[in-house]
Amino acid sequence: MPSLPDNRYEFSDASVARPWLTRLWFERLFPLVPGWLAANVLTLLSTGSLLAVLAAALVVERIGATGFALLQLLCIQLYVAGDHLDGMQAKATGTTSPLGDFLDHHCDYWAGCILVFGWGAMLGSLATPLTPLMTLLMVAGFTITYAQRALQRRLHFTRWGTLEAIIIATLFYGSWALPAARAWWSAPLWSGAWPRHAAVTALGCVMAASVSVTIMRQLRGLPWQVALQLVALLSLAAWAQQHASHPLWGWLLVAGAGAEMVARLMHAHTTDGGNPAPTWSAVLGAGLLWLLPAAQASTAAIVLGVWLGGRYAVTLWRIVLGWRHHWVWVNADPDRA
Repeated sequence: MPSLPDNRYEFSDASVARPWLTRLWFERLFPLVPGWLAANVLTLLSTGSLLAVLAAALVVERIGATGFALLQLLCIQLYVAGDHLDGMQAKATGTTSPLGDFLDHHCDYWAGCILVFGWGAMLGSLATPLTPLMTLLMVAGFTITYAQRALQRRLHFTRWGTLEAIIIATLFYGSWALPAARAWWSAPLWSGAWPRHAAVTALGCVMAASVSVTIMRQLRGLPWQVALQLVALLSLAAWAQQHASHPLWGWLLVAGAGAEMVARLMHAHTTDGGNPAPTWSAVLGAGLLWLLPAAQASTAAIVLGVWLGGRYAVTLWRIVLGWRHHWVWVNADPDRA
């Protein structure tokens, strides 16, 4: 298939919520965005706001349940608004570019992973298999979605995807901030084995899994490279849940191991390279951790994490540097069409 340097691909969006949210919210916010603010900067700022969620998740006991829920409620609104306004700004200022497309979607990857970690911290489930599972489902959804774009030059957003999950999460954050509602959510379900909020978590997992299933059906299978990568991530998630010294480290290991291949997949549709190979260091490392004694495995996990982080940084730099002629950080002409 010929190279598509202009980043063209077939795009379809079946989102239930996006059309009416755009009319009722994003189009009304857009006039408030200054014309000089570059779309790329808006993308980074909106996703960067979620770093407050990640930092607060580590000290949630000091902040308190109400404060942490309200912080997530605020940050997720900033992220969602910026995630949509950046594209509107790029079109209005004539600065759409492959770099902007890449930054937008790759920042979405990290936003999803951070929100999963914040969700686990809010519900007190970071030490359970829940957070690695939700992170794995999130990473799998992005990996399979962008494998489709790499292979078919097609990007499809499902009816019940990220935006719909964010709406559900927003409503939940608001209720969790109220002590009475929080007590109701924490009460056991009819079986008594799980709290009521487990039903919301299960719904999120089902929605995330349905994205992967929908795209796999459109692909009529799963490329072996993607399948092998996901098996490795599943192995890393299982190992991290049992042996990681801190939930943050386990989360970083899974999310970071997936990020490098997702970045390459998001870039692949602009090249003749087809479907990128899996991150072999992640594949081999995932198997090695189970074979080593516990003490040696912990050290190996640190080495693996540092290696994957360095590899990911190099991959990102090469991608962004390759599009340096699209580096627009301040709009030269602040007037929008």
